[in-house]
Parts: sequence; structure tokens; C-alpha cells
Amino acid sequence: MIQQQTLPQVFVDNVKKRGSTPFLFYKHEGRWCAVVWNEVGEKVKCMSLGLMSLGVKKGDRIAPISNTNPEMVYCCLAIATSGAIFSPIYHTNSPKECVHVINDSGAWIAFAEDQTQLDKLKVAWSDCPHLEKIIVLKMAKSDNDPRIMTLEQLIELGKEEFKKNGDQIYYETIQSVRPEDLTAIIYTSGTTGPPKGVRLTIRGMIKNLTETTKLFPVSEKSRGISILPMAHQLELMNGHWYHVFYGFPQVYAESLKTLYDDVREMKPTFFFTTPRFYEKIYNEMMSVIDASPAWKKKLIHWCLSIGARYQDMKDSPSRGIGYGTMKLLNSMGRFIFFRKVHAAVGGKMEWSSTGSAPIPAKILLFFRACDFSIYEGYGLTESAGMVSINRPSAVKVGTVGKPMDGVELAFTEDHEILVKGWPRCVGYWNNPEATEELFRDGWLHTGDLGYLDEDGYLHITGRKKDILITSTGKNISPLNIENHLKTIPYISHAVVFGEGQTYLTALVTLDEEKITQYANEKNITYNNVASLTQHPAMIDLIGKEIEMKNQDLARIEQIKKFTILGDQFQQDRDELTPTLKVKRRVIEERYKDKIMALYKKE
Repeated sequence: MIQQQTLPQVFVDNVKKRGSTPFLFYKHEGRWCAVVWNEVGEKVKCMSLGLMSLGVKKGDRIAPISNTNPEMVYCCLAIATSGAIFSPIYHTNSPKECVHVINDSGAWIAFAEDQTQLDKLKVAWSDCPHLEKIIVLKMAKSDNDPRIMTLEQLIELGKEEFKKNGDQIYYETIQSVRPEDLTAIIYTSGTTGPPKGVRLTIRGMIKNLTETTKLFPVSEKSRGISILPMAHQLELMNGHWYHVFYGFPQVYAESLKTLYDDVREMKPTFFFTTPRFYEKIYNEMMSVIDASPAWKKKLIHWCLSIGARYQDMKDSPSRGIGYGTMKLLNSMGRFIFFRKVHAAVGGKMEWSSTGSAPIPAKILLFFRACDFSIYEGYGLTESAGMVSINRPSAVKVGTVGKPMDGVELAFTEDHEILVKGWPRCVGYWNNPEATEELFRDGWLHTGDLGYLDEDGYLHITGRKKDILITSTGKNISPLNIENHLKTIPYISHAVVFGEGQTYLTALVTLDEEKITQYANEKNITYNNVASLTQHPAMIDLIGKEIEMKNQDLARIEQIKKFTILGDQFQQDRDELTPTLKVKRRVIEERYKDKIMALYKKE
């Protein structure tokens, strides 16, 4: 692959090259179905011609709102081949949040996944003066509004254009696209204010893909799997365009609820995803181990100990005496236990990568001992790709790896991570002031805090805007403490406070499935989940768990008091971003009475 290629051109070239081989797999009425490259090529061509018939021109922004599914894939490809810019909206966004993306991007066409998303856009429409047309991907009932059309009608429009004028304009438009052109505007999660549109170029996308495959090679025999929304840069780049660019098939999971079954059934060879996927499998395995008889539990822990020692020897430059014996013992561990872990991720997973949020070291160490590689990396929407990552030749658990080739890192006096090199967007859409702030002094200012250790591995310690300064003048990053608390299986979210105070406190929400399971096992009676969260037995349980976690923290970082909230944080209450990050300032204001109660003298 050469750098002057463009994503639309690679797509049509791969359609010609791969023809009747599978492009994607999806589930329909309980059965997995394959769609081949030729079929996708024809559908995308008709959609693209349909968009051009509506008046779409190169550089126009189009805003789809949908879960990740085959229709969303075709939509993204049609936008790219028509020369337009993909400006997606998170499918969980409220009408008000949709208004912001549509108006800021200037999109005049939107795609809606189904009736639910259409209804949402209808509410937003009166505040979107530029929006002229909505195309519904899956229309359940007819709509008499002439501004609304179905995907089938768009495809028919494209077919009519093809009958009249052929497909010359389709290929000419693709050839007119340049590597420096924008291909997407991805909106940030908006933890500290209105989401900003990050401008991503085709050249930047391709550079990330080619650099990634230097470390993690793929082939036509590879198989990826998608579940994250395509409004998330990780999915758009390392899910969608990764498989389009390199020509291997992609599996589209049916839903988050079925993801684990989908992985086992379709057996992907690699997976880019967030930590939650591995956390759930780890918790399942731990539950199996805890429920085992004493002899079996001891045997499994022996296997994990052997696996860890084997991995250490294998990764050592000089494997030393006893490596052959350890390799044999590790094979026994695989037969006894490790193969069950591999089966839980399909049995054919060659490697996996995680990012977007920290993953507890104990989970990485568990999978590593089971001879399953999870490589933690670091990037942000503004970097337009991976800044650093652990890799087969260089792994240090608890870090986000070494910088990618061609990436230079620096740190401010307060430890903010600065990036120079190819991983960078071209700025924010419609926001020159924020763009100037982002690229001060020629460096990309990430807003994240961290450091490089003596071996060149990057450690992330928190977010600059989240730093707490206690009454004694100590600077504390709450993020690492919160992630540490979230390793308690009963806790779904934790928010730490302590600005100007002598000690730290926390608000926590509980995992409904885990606490109801615990209550049933302990014969705790309760009326509903909200009442269970406030049950003395549950408060005592969480208190003991937090006290155990405090032992791993410096004294100044320990949680002295906490409050359990009766329900989960919600995006529709503006407490969570579309990527499920907690909006700290919103939580702090909304629950200020509960927080202050934790600092009242007893």
C-alpha cells in the first residue's frame, strides 16, 4: 500500500479484487449471514449516486446516527465515495446533543437508523436550520413528510441515475478525492464542555492503519469484530476502515448483550475494544474459580503461577535453564485451564488490543498467564491514531507501551503529555481558538498526565483538568483511584472528591447484576435494587471492599468516607458522555449535598 492512496479508491479496488469473498458477517433471525464484496460495492455505488442526485458535493457533511451494523457501514462508504465528510452522532445522544453536532458540522443530510432515531431527529429538527433531508436506514412505518426518505428510496434514486448517466460520475468523484481531504469529523465526548469536532484526514487515517499493521500484521485470513459505535474514533479507524483497507471480513456483533456469544460463535482473530469486554470475562472466570472445590482452586492457581513464570522466561532475552521444563508445564496448564479462557474469546484470537480507558493490571496479568495477549495502548481523538502501545516484542503491564515509530513525547512541568509526529488531527471544526490551544508551540497538548519510565514505557496518571489539591497542598489525580475502586466487582462507577479538604471521599454506583446475585446468595431481602443499595449489609460489604483497596494506596489517596447512590449515572441526565465517561463537574454540582455531608464533623 502506498501513501498516496485514498480510502474510497482502496474500497473500489478491493471490490474488484475480492469480488465474491465475504466482506462482512451479521446475524439475521438467529443465523449468521455473509455479504460479499461485489454486493457491497453495488449497494454503496447506488447509495453514493443517490446522494449525488440529491445534491451532495465534495466536502459536504453528512450526519448519521445509528448503532454499528451493516447499514451504517454502507452509509459510511457511500459518504466517502461521494466525496462528503462522515460526521456521526452517537446513537445514545439526546435531541439536544444531536442539534449541537448537526449545527456545528453544518450537515444538511442526516441518516437515522430506525424509527427511534428518526423521532429523535424530528424533535431536533426545528433547531437545525441547515438540515434538509433525513434518510432512514430501517423504516418501520411510512412517513408522509417529503423531507424524509428510506434507504430503499435512496438506492432506487441511485439506480435511476445509473440508468440515465451511467456510473462515470461515481468513479470520477472517487478519483477527485485527495489524501489531504477530510474524511470524518469525530466529536469529542464533552466531559468538560460542548463536544468539539475533530477533523480527520484520509492521509492521517491511512498512516495510522499502516503503522498499526507494522506491529500487528493482518492478512486476508484475519477476521475482526465490531461492536463500538462508529462515532467513536477507535471503531471507525481500527474497526471499519481497517478491514476495508486490508480486505479481510468483519463480523458485526448483534448487540452488547450478545457480544460474548457472538465472539465464541464467529471466532475473530483479533479485537480492538475497551476494557469492559475483558473485565467481564475475567469476572466470569474468577466466579468459576471461587465456586470450585478447594483442590481444583489450588490446581488452577498452580496453572496461573506456572503460566506467569513461563511468560516471564519466554519474554526474557536469555531464557535460561529450565525453560524447556517450564514450557512443558505450561502446556499442562493450557490443557487444564488456559484453553477455557481461550474458548471464552472464540479460540482463534491471535492478539487483542485495548484502549480508551485504563484496564486493571491484575486483568492483564491473568490473561497473560493464560497465554492470551492483550496489548494496552494510548491515543486520543485529537491524535488521529495510536500514540503508544505495548506490542509483542515489548510489553510492560501497567503502562500504555512505548511510543509508535515517528512519535516524539515531551512533558510540561506539571506532567502533561505532549505529542509531536504523525499522530495528530488537523484541528477542530469551526473552532480556531481551541485548535490554537491544542497545538501550542508545535506540540499536541493532550490534557493527559503521565511520564516515561527508565525503559521508555509511557505511564498515564490522570487528566490535567481533574487534579485535586487538598488542604495540605497535595496534588492528587482521582482517575487512578477511581479505576482502582472500579476493580471491586460490585462497583460500576466511582467519583472521588477532596478539593480543599483534608481527606478523600467517593460517590459510588453499584452493578445491579452483581449486588442482586450477592443478595440472593446471602438471603438478603429487599424491595427493589434502589433499596438494596442502601441495605446495611450492602453498605458494610462495600465499606470492607474499599478498605481492602485502600491498602494498595498511599495514605493521602485513601478513601475515608463514601456514599452509595441509589441508581446508575445516566447519559440522558447529562451525567455520562456518549462513551460512558463520568462528567465530573455535573456530578459534583448535582450531588453537592451528599458530598458535603461526607465532610461534616461527626
